[in-house]
Amino acid sequence: MAGDYYKVLGVDEKIGKDEIKKKYRELAKKYHPDLNRGDKAAEEKFKDISEAYDVLGDDKKRQQYDTMRRFGGFNGRQGFSGAGGYPGGGKFYTDADFSQVFGGRFNMDDLFGGGLGDIFSSLFGDNLRTRTRTRPSRQRTGRQKGTNLKAEIKIALPQAVSGVTKKIRLSVPESCVECGGAGTVRGSGQRVCPRCNGTGHITNVQGAFSISRPCPSCLGRGVLPGQECPVCRGSGATKKKKTIAVKIPPGIRSGETIRLRGLGHPGRNGGPKGDLIVKVIVMQDQQFKREGSDIHTSVDVSFPQAALGVKAPVKTLTRKVILTVPPGTQPGTVMRLKGAGLTVGDKTGDLMVTVNIIVPTSLTERQKE
Repeated sequence: MAGDYYKVLGVDEKIGKDEIKKKYRELAKKYHPDLNRGDKAAEEKFKDISEAYDVLGDDKKRQQYDTMRRFGGFNGRQGFSGAGGYPGGGKFYTDADFSQVFGGRFNMDDLFGGGLGDIFSSLFGDNLRTRTRTRPSRQRTGRQKGTNLKAEIKIALPQAVSGVTKKIRLSVPESCVECGGAGTVRGSGQRVCPRCNGTGHITNVQGAFSISRPCPSCLGRGVLPGQECPVCRGSGATKKKKTIAVKIPPGIRSGETIRLRGLGHPGRNGGPKGDLIVKVIVMQDQQFKREGSDIHTSVDVSFPQAALGVKAPVKTLTRKVILTVPPGTQPGTVMRLKGAGLTVGDKTGDLMVTVNIIVPTSLTERQKE
């Protein structure tokens, strides 16, 4: 961890957010590794200013950081220590020390609303541990499931009602046959990562605290691969075109997903494959509209038919039915056909039919008579 973040950026603690951003850009450009190749000091300086800006450039993190500085602060790389008129300047405080200052029974949680651990975790991540609890991080060698693969299918509303099997063609990842999923040429072996010494994590110490993060060189594996596999280019997987049949159940709603197990990315260290997650999109229909398990549609009748009554054919999602329009039916009347809607689970909805009365725009003399 860098020292006092304000000193790292060379700014005053009362400076505004825009000025901090301006100063960070100036320093980042000066010490960027691409402009200082082979300069380890510049590389470390770049890491420090990036760490400082990550905290001071965020209003919430900066407020928490300022709180810690106010009640002891960071003195360079010497840790969380006494400041001002507090007892034991330069030592690490305990609850008993603060009790002498504030009086009565005191707990760190009372001061920081959840304790220093919560504040440090929000500033630097969830890997914060005190030095007394720190244990060497070991490489994760257990079986790890592969990540999921996602796809999308569009279907018509009638297909959503009755159910349908749709075929999709995807580039499905599979373990590389050449290297067996290792990502390296067979027999080329592996070597321990020199940066983390095989632990898979880099630990920075700040006084009584240590902050651990995955090693950027080996990505937390603890080892570096041997010679890169020329077929999969070190990824351990290749893509193969496949046609997959997806069975869509009746009554599915737009946006719901179907999980096909074992069709995702290959696992690591012999772990199982991930899954294929298929999102189903039900397209809008010009004639029908779905509301829950009910289906809405309409039927057109002439005004004499509306006045005298008529038996009008109405198309549902699966068949045609006869709708009895009684005499004197008014425009916009909604008639319900029980059980002609959508079946979802053990519930079947209704078909809601809106009666549209067609009024002619012109009449012949005979029609007028």
